[in-house]
Amino acid sequence: MNNSIKYSEDFKLLKWDDFNFEPIKIETLPILEDPEHYKNSFTFRDALLKAVEKASGKNLLNLIFITPDYETIHKFYGIGYLEDKTLFTVEIEHTPIFEAWFTVIHDEQHKSATIYTFSKSCYSSQPASNLKNITFQENTGAFIDEFIPNQFIAEKLAKEKTDFISPFIQLESKINLEEVKQSFNALILEKGLTIHSPKNNEDIYVKFEKEAGFPFPTIIKEYLTLHNGIDRCAIMSAEDIYKEWKQWKDCYDDWTQEELLDTYSTNKGKALLMYTTPYWIPFFDLQNGNFLAFDFAPNTKGTAGQIIRYGADQEIGYIEAEDLNTFLKSLMGNEGEIEENEWFYIE
Repeated sequence: MNNSIKYSEDFKLLKWDDFNFEPIKIETLPILEDPEHYKNSFTFRDALLKAVEKASGKNLLNLIFITPDYETIHKFYGIGYLEDKTLFTVEIEHTPIFEAWFTVIHDEQHKSATIYTFSKSCYSSQPASNLKNITFQENTGAFIDEFIPNQFIAEKLAKEKTDFISPFIQLESKINLEEVKQSFNALILEKGLTIHSPKNNEDIYVKFEKEAGFPFPTIIKEYLTLHNGIDRCAIMSAEDIYKEWKQWKDCYDDWTQEELLDTYSTNKGKALLMYTTPYWIPFFDLQNGNFLAFDFAPNTKGTAGQIIRYGADQEIGYIEAEDLNTFLKSLMGNEGEIEENEWFYIE
């Protein structure tokens, strides 16, 4: 029986006898010289990753390493999640050097089976009992499926996000450009700011549309006819808008809908309870990974083009202003929140 199985939608139904756990020996563990060294766990992890990748002959995304409980699980097992969406199953030989390293990295007081999740950038563990009503030997396919990497089900995860956000998308919002222009010019005059002259941003808009799958919003194009950023100021240029939007889009693409959604927070129903979406387009840099953005996928009580605050220090997007003109007016004077928090000037 082959110990490599292609992942499919029916994978959860597979049983123990459908898998072949072919023995492999871990031959790259060095002599253990310092049992207390903090890097021991990573040396052990890297040796297992290298051995499974070599045995499979393919690039490895993740590895699940399952330890015995000596009542139901008597051996060490590894499940490799390969780049081509196949599962590679092995039994890891219990050699003396393996035993020495395992004793160091594993909590001897923990007698139940433990699941380690290894990748080149990940090291974590949990008791197998965390998987309620699923056991390794009785529900093998379902057990392995619990740790499927996002790359295996990328199409499904993308559809979940699309299905969630589609009802909220509103790209056709409008601004009164003349009012915005008056507020913007008054702000520039009051603060003594230096505008970077507007320029043709068509190449940026084309790049954006190719990446986003929707046109660069008209109200931001109109806003960018007034400037292309401002010297030493949080107001961003077209290039900076695209650059930051792209980084947050990459984050959105990498995360699942479940990871992005926060059902415990509240923002009065105006902005979605999301960490980020491609329909939040940053235009004002609050520094340290935080931004103000135009929102083109507002929640049921919000309006398209509203201004929200989101970023590294925010669990979800929060409403900042009802529209661009209201926001620009809030920057004027000495009493506004922006001025107090030193968001406006960037030294």
